[in-house]
Amino acid sequence: MAEAVRALEVLGVPLDMEEELLVLYFENRRRSGGGPVLDCRRQGSRAILTFESPEDAQRVLAKPSHTLQDTGLAVRPAAPRDYGKMLLRGLNPQTDCSVLELYVECVLNCESRQYAIHRSPAGDQALVQLPELLTDSELLGMEERVRRRPLDGVPLSVEWVQQTDSVLVRSQGAGLSRDLLELYFENKRSGGGSVQAVRVLAGGRAAVISFQDRAAVQRVLEKAHRLQETDLDLSPYYDFLEPPDCPPEEGAEAPSGEAAAMDGGPQAICVRIEDTAKRQLLESSGALPELQAAFPELTLRLEENGAWISGGDAARRQQLQERLLDTLQGMAQELLPLSAQTLSFLQRSDVQEEVEQLLASQDLPACYSPSGSALSVTALSPVAARQASSLLSAALSPFCLAVSAQHLHALGSPRWEQLQASLRCCTVCLAPGGEHLQALTLRGLEQENREKLQEFLQDAALDESLVSMEPGMLRYLQLYYQELLAGIAEVTLLPLEGTDVTGFRLSGEAGACRAAAEFLQSLLGTISCQPVTLRHPGIARFLLDERGQSILRELESRFQCVIGREQVHWSPPYAQQDLELPEEPVPLSCRRDSLPTAQLPARLELPDGETSDCCTTNIEEIKGLLASLEPGDVAGAAHRAAPAAGEAPNLAAPSPEEEEDLYTVGEPGTPAGQEEAEEVVPAGHDGEWRGLADGEEEEKLPCAAQSECSMEEEAQLLLAIQQSMDSQRWEEEELQRATELSLRSYEQERHQAPAESAADLNLQAALVESLEEALCMAGSAQLTIYSAYEQDVSALPGQLEQALREQQCQEKVASEALRALPSRCRGYLAQLQRQHAVRISLQDATATVHGFADYTARAARDLTRLLTRLLQIQRPLGEPAARWVRWEPPGTATPYSSEASALLEQAWRRQQKQLDVLFDGRPFTIDFERMEEYDIGGACTLPISRTELPAPENSRPGAMEEKGLEMDLDEEVKLVPLAQGSEEFRDIVRQFYDTLEDFHNKIRIVKVEKLIHPLLYKQYQLKKACMEKACGHEAVERLLFHGTTEEASREICQHGFNRSFCGKNATLYGHGVYFAVNAVLSVQEQYSPRSADGNKYVFVAKTLTGDYTAGSRDIRAPPLKEAAEAPLRYDSVVDNPKKPAIFVIFNDTQAYPQYLITCQLSKPPALR
Repeated sequence: MAEAVRALEVLGVPLDMEEELLVLYFENRRRSGGGPVLDCRRQGSRAILTFESPEDAQRVLAKPSHTLQDTGLAVRPAAPRDYGKMLLRGLNPQTDCSVLELYVECVLNCESRQYAIHRSPAGDQALVQLPELLTDSELLGMEERVRRRPLDGVPLSVEWVQQTDSVLVRSQGAGLSRDLLELYFENKRSGGGSVQAVRVLAGGRAAVISFQDRAAVQRVLEKAHRLQETDLDLSPYYDFLEPPDCPPEEGAEAPSGEAAAMDGGPQAICVRIEDTAKRQLLESSGALPELQAAFPELTLRLEENGAWISGGDAARRQQLQERLLDTLQGMAQELLPLSAQTLSFLQRSDVQEEVEQLLASQDLPACYSPSGSALSVTALSPVAARQASSLLSAALSPFCLAVSAQHLHALGSPRWEQLQASLRCCTVCLAPGGEHLQALTLRGLEQENREKLQEFLQDAALDESLVSMEPGMLRYLQLYYQELLAGIAEVTLLPLEGTDVTGFRLSGEAGACRAAAEFLQSLLGTISCQPVTLRHPGIARFLLDERGQSILRELESRFQCVIGREQVHWSPPYAQQDLELPEEPVPLSCRRDSLPTAQLPARLELPDGETSDCCTTNIEEIKGLLASLEPGDVAGAAHRAAPAAGEAPNLAAPSPEEEEDLYTVGEPGTPAGQEEAEEVVPAGHDGEWRGLADGEEEEKLPCAAQSECSMEEEAQLLLAIQQSMDSQRWEEEELQRATELSLRSYEQERHQAPAESAADLNLQAALVESLEEALCMAGSAQLTIYSAYEQDVSALPGQLEQALREQQCQEKVASEALRALPSRCRGYLAQLQRQHAVRISLQDATATVHGFADYTARAARDLTRLLTRLLQIQRPLGEPAARWVRWEPPGTATPYSSEASALLEQAWRRQQKQLDVLFDGRPFTIDFERMEEYDIGGACTLPISRTELPAPENSRPGAMEEKGLEMDLDEEVKLVPLAQGSEEFRDIVRQFYDTLEDFHNKIRIVKVEKLIHPLLYKQYQLKKACMEKACGHEAVERLLFHGTTEEASREICQHGFNRSFCGKNATLYGHGVYFAVNAVLSVQEQYSPRSADGNKYVFVAKTLTGDYTAGSRDIRAPPLKEAAEAPLRYDSVVDNPKKPAIFVIFNDTQAYPQYLITCQLSKPPALR
């Protein structure tokens, strides 16, 4: 194939042109585009050139025309090489055919029936038909064998031949007819194909048949042929195999002129006419009839080989011959230089007919034929030749049509070929630059052909159009009209599913695009649209979720429709609520001052170790006074001592009928037992946080006097009252100065406040409006049902509503803090609804979360996290752990209220450096590093102090751990349910849910129980102490999970973990007890199978993991530590030492089952 690409056939080479000149021309890249030529073989007027590079041959072919010495040369790819034939050259013409056959059999090493020999008429060449195709290497070997083996003393050579498109037909009987041969070899019976030319050789008993398809030659050679009761002998045709001219044999059909002579009639005269153009002109013009009319007694017949004159006497025949020769000699030829495209155009049969009619209309008998790069016009006279040449030149009408890149693809389509065939006497080709079409036609046909071409370019140009539609309609067409869409083959359909445009983009020819667009519009007219509005909390998010979409897909499949969600919009908020970010608890309302001072410690000291002599003196005096009084008059003496230094402000005076109780006196300015609700929010937020709603109850502290108070306590109390009365005037002066400072600060800031306040209000209003709009959008959704008009979808909305109701659920969160939430927390509830697409309703101390499954669980979890960070108003049962007081001049210790103490204690335990609060509506800053209280409004600082009090045993969740080894071993083993509102319950649940991963939304907790087992716990504590001593560090304990069965959970609660049951679930890392770092592993069905009630049981165990290493399947104890002096073992083994997820212990006392979680799998309702 590579040689076929490199080989070109050059036609029209003058016989007198030297071969070297031809080769030099085609090696000149500038003139011909070619390159180095490997081989050149001349065969008459044609030559076969073989180039070194295929690229050179391609450039030669790409050049439109070639002219050498004013002669146009036609170039085409040479016929491919025929690997089934070879040519023997240099044969001795006298060599017998039998000898040649023996020679070929010897060279080919084959039998006689496997090959065929076609010898040239001269006998010096022989074409050998090989039994099978040869490769290049085999042909070279054949050449070598022939070269070394001469025949009859004559050396031979081997050459390859090209595939031929012609066959040589010989008839054994009657002469051959051109029309009959053409009809026969185009018939399927012969196995041939379209015949390009039929040339009957001299004598009429042989003909050369040329096919348009070279493959037809092999087909006809493989078959036997019989025509008109005569066998035909076929062989491949090459020019060296053509027989010489010979007279017909006896019995053969001769041409009519020759037949007349051979039948004994008058001797016929043949006038040879070699020039085909002259013979054609003689036949087409009126010259031949004129000669026949001048000699009526003679017969003048024009044959292929010339003109035959017969009949009459010899003189008259001689006169006619002379007249005929004069006519031939008077004929003239004019050369009209034309391009190769024009020459090819004029040779078309339809063009020739039009030109003949044009010449006939002008009474110009002439004909034309190509001659190199020019057109040879032949006429009966030179004048007529010039006129015909001018007429032909004027009859040609070229024109151009502009084309763009969108038209180029159409020029290679079948429609383009059909259009070219339909054009009347017109040829069209693309210009070399590709910018326009070059058309050539005859005068008078320009308009007709131009309109056809323009119409084709308009319809066939690449075009794009858009058929927009709703996304649901697009899906409906893709699902239910798929076959119809696939049938649009002329146009490329590209579905567009973007947010800005939806539909089909049509790409293809303009006409096809218009037709396809109309077809799509007609399909859209068969689709009905039915809107459906749904209103449920979080419906928009649910429909866009996978579960909602699965419901819609099932309904679509059931009703043969498409449910459009283009009007359903939901997106998560861009930012989280601020309350999720800070770690500080949300402060509640509290007051600054404590209630009765009787709750102060027995002895208070001034900060920095200061002491007061006056305090000591006054205490001694008061003690003496109390000693001289009767016990029943103590209260009265205290009452009488108070006015000695002036009336104490805002103290309620007792009635004369009853004795005053110092232990039940309310705070200054507040009656005893009165309920209040005041705000305490961090300062610096410009009033962003609001207090609890009105109606919040104040903490009531029991303040009944104790009858067994010591005299020391009573003396301290009376001294505090006395000092408070003495410092009244000093406090009034400080208050006056603070008020003036606050007024001046207020006047300075008042001018800046309006603009900033207005901007804040506008922003806040915009945020509120946006949040309300988002909540409204999340709670409603509008769907569109797309279906065929004949499809009944009336039941679909009802089934959809039923399926959605089955997916909805409620979650309830109970907490006393819900009775009066701060305004910021209420804003957070709105944000929770927006974030989780739920609806939260409050009723008393219960919040109900409405929505779809999973959404409500997550919203309830976040709501629970919020409530855990709210500061509880109620004090824990028993005595507080610490007491906070402030020291006012001149050394008076004033306790904070219980709410304020709880806030300060929590901030202090969090190791905060300072805390900004509002006490009684006034801003304060507590500095825990300097232990000072700073009154921002009053611009004064007071020292503060913290005093810890011993807490009663078992008053905290960790009391049992603090008791440690001192627990009563006889205490009953029991499971204590944890209250859902307790902090201990929330901590355990949080740790459990935080490690559930994909099961977070699939597990529902039924209850959490705490195990009280003194014996197991004492064993665990002993093991822990021993392990901490051996490991040298405290990080030996972990909180891990262990899933088990209902029956095994009871065993574990009574006897602890028992490694004797190991291997029930797994022994992959050793024969021990397995614990998981993440609860997601423990809730798997294989580790915690469901009971008959559907419950699953998971222990939260304190586990002593200590030093660990990788485990293996067969170990029953931890491996020994490497490089250890003593034979020490690891404490546990794991699955992956770098990131352990499973721990295995081999000592039963290394784990204590602290909590038992009973949970269930959430069951999503099935779609009905």
